[in-house]
Amino acid sequence: MNYDALSYTILPELKAEIATINNPEIDPETRRYNLEIVLREVGEQVYNVIYDMNAYDMDISYTNGKTINDAYYGLAKNISDSISTGGKTAVDAQIEEWLSNQILKAQYDAFWNARDYEKHPTVERIAAPGCCAWCSAVAGVFVDPDSEVFRRHDNCRCAIKTSGYKTNNGTYSGERKAWKFKG
Repeated sequence: MNYDALSYTILPELKAEIATINNPEIDPETRRYNLEIVLREVGEQVYNVIYDMNAYDMDISYTNGKTINDAYYGLAKNISDSISTGGKTAVDAQIEEWLSNQILKAQYDAFWNARDYEKHPTVERIAAPGCCAWCSAVAGVFVDPDSEVFRRHDNCRCAIKTSGYKTNNGTYSGERKAWKFKG
């Protein structure tokens, strides 16, 4: 399943929450701190849901993922600073990219855990229309890929689908958990 498509179900709510916090009347340090909290909480929720869905599909539901990285600190600073720099459009793109990266990290962690447990998951990279030569070269379906298949460059919209035992046997469609933003 292309879990990245799920990001668009919560993206409007996340952006609205960020817009509420990113008020120029609020002290910049307070604003940045609160943005860090929202981004960390949402990032962890997204990571955990996507990891759990992958783990269930790959028959490794007894495992845990690593968790999100600390990129939300820099993103919170960029968002807070956008008030004085006027870079709202760039910030919106950064938020989308960051959310997509949390989803991809969960897929990546679940995939490698499943491989370590010899569950033979698959990953499919589908090149986006008009994509670059590098993305076209790494597109395909893989059972034993190197980590390059999960890499993305800035503004990459290629789909990365992971699947495991249950998807491959037709018993899992990716709709196991409800997706709800808890802002």
